[in-house]
Amino acid sequence: MTVNHLKSRSHKILEAIILTYAESATPVGSELLWERYDFQVSPATIRNAMAELESLGLITHPHTSAGRVPTDLGYRYYVDILMEPKRLTPQDEEKIRQLGSLGAEEPVEFLKQAAKTLSDLTQVAAIVLVPLLSDSSFRLLKLIPLGPDEVMAVLITGEGIVKHALLDFGELTETGLLEELESFLNGELAGMPLSKIPSYLESLTQQYAEKPISAMLIRTAQNLLARPPFLEQNTTLLLEGASKILHAPEFKDIEKARRLLSALENREGLVDILKRDLAGDEVKVHIGFENKGQFLEDCTIAAAPYRLRSGIAGALGVMGPTRMDYPRVTTLLTRMAQTVTRSFQERE
Repeated sequence: MTVNHLKSRSHKILEAIILTYAESATPVGSELLWERYDFQVSPATIRNAMAELESLGLITHPHTSAGRVPTDLGYRYYVDILMEPKRLTPQDEEKIRQLGSLGAEEPVEFLKQAAKTLSDLTQVAAIVLVPLLSDSSFRLLKLIPLGPDEVMAVLITGEGIVKHALLDFGELTETGLLEELESFLNGELAGMPLSKIPSYLESLTQQYAEKPISAMLIRTAQNLLARPPFLEQNTTLLLEGASKILHAPEFKDIEKARRLLSALENREGLVDILKRDLAGDEVKVHIGFENKGQFLEDCTIAAAPYRLRSGIAGALGVMGPTRMDYPRVTTLLTRMAQTVTRSFQERE
C-alpha cells in the first residue's frame, strides 16, 4: 500500500499518534492509543496499522522504544491531507482583539507587539518579516542639528516605518542650508518609491547643473540617501520568545540546540524562508527536512503574509519543534495576519 492509498483507519491512527505526541513529547504505543481512542479494534490491529505506517516512512520508533513518533513526512502528510482547522478559545480571541485595538501608528512597535502576542499564544518563538525599506515610499525627512557638524537624519516612509542615523554634515550645519536641503527633499520626493530616488536625483543633476546652490543640494541629497539605513536592502526580522524553543524536550540534545542557536544568530535562513511565503494569502508550513541547509532541519516554520496599504507584504510566523499543534498554529496565524493587515489598512 502506498501513502496515497492509506485506509481511513490508518488515517485516524496517524492523526492520533501526532496529536498524542504533540502533547506528551514521548513515543506513543498501541496500548495507549487503544485506551485513549475509540478505534473499536484490538491493540494488535492498531499495532499492525502502526507497522504499515512505519513501512511508509510516516512514523518511526526511536532507539529500542516500543512507542512510535511521527516523521517529518508524517507531519507533512498530516498537514496536507488530514488536518482540520481548530477553533480558537475565547481567551485567544480576546488577545487578538486587544492586539487589533492597539492600532498601527508606530508600525515596527506594533509588529513587535504582534510577535509577542503570537509567541504567548503558541508558546514557541514568533518571527516577523518587516517589509524591505526600499519597497516603501518617501513621506518625510527631518534633519535635526545636534552640534557643529553632527546631524540626526530621520526618515519616515509612507508606511510609517522610521529610520534614523547620525551624520557628519560639515559646514552645511553652519550655512543655514540644512533647512533648505530638508525643504528641497520633502518637496521633490514626497510619495516617491525609495527605490526610484537615486535615479531621480541623478536626473536632477543635469537639470540644475548651471545653478550652483541647487546642484550642491542635489549632491548632498545623493550622499545622504546613499548611506545606511535610508535605502538599505536588508530586511528586518523581529524575533520574540526564542528561549521558549530551547525549553522544548527536543532541544535537550546538545547538537540540535547548537544548530538552533546558529539559525537564530545568523537569521538569513529564516529570512529566505519567510520571503518565499509572501505570495498568496494562506499559511505556509515548512517542516523539518524541508529546511535542510539552514540549520533549521529540527524545526517547523509556519508563516502567513500580511499587507500594507500599498500592497507591500511582510510575513508573520512561528518557529518551533516539529512536534507542534499544527491546527491551532495555522488558525492563529491566519487570524493574526488578518488582524495585522486590517490594522495597517485602518491606520491609513
